Amino acid sequence: MHRLYAILLAGLFAGVTGCRSPDFNAKVFAPWCCDDAREFKARVKSYKHVFIVCILEDHWEDRGPHLFALHHYTGTVVRVYRGDSRVSQRVVFDTALDDRAPKNPPSAAGRLAFVFTDQPIDTTFGLDTGEFFGYDADLAPAFECVFSK
Repeated sequence: MHRLYAILLAGLFAGVTGCRSPDFNAKVFAPWCCDDAREFKARVKSYKHVFIVCILEDHWEDRGPHLFALHHYTGTVVRVYRGDSRVSQRVVFDTALDDRAPKNPPSAAGRLAFVFTDQPIDTTFGLDTGEFFGYDADLAPAFECVFSK
């Protein structure tokens, strides 16, 4: 029985200290260019809303030469890390490309993406460079470490 308590206590201790070990920090926070959980959390706290979205549909708008091409997205929130958005909430947003819209681009439908914004998300909102990018499994553990409940 004492052995079971020792194993449970060791597991709990490892879980609590896991976000603090140098090896863990290097593996989890380095993809975000952060040294540790504190630096990562400070970076994320600068945004009002942080969530993962599943893209349902997207299309490009080519506005001609010398104008930004707009990439319009419609998606559903699938994981909320920060903010008052909710899972299954529909969001509509745009990104811009400093060039003409690509010819015959592949659809982003079905893909997951991270979204960081300070804008209200109940209407169409625009995202700047670095506020929207494709989901990568190497990036998610930092969120789970810092925002797990």
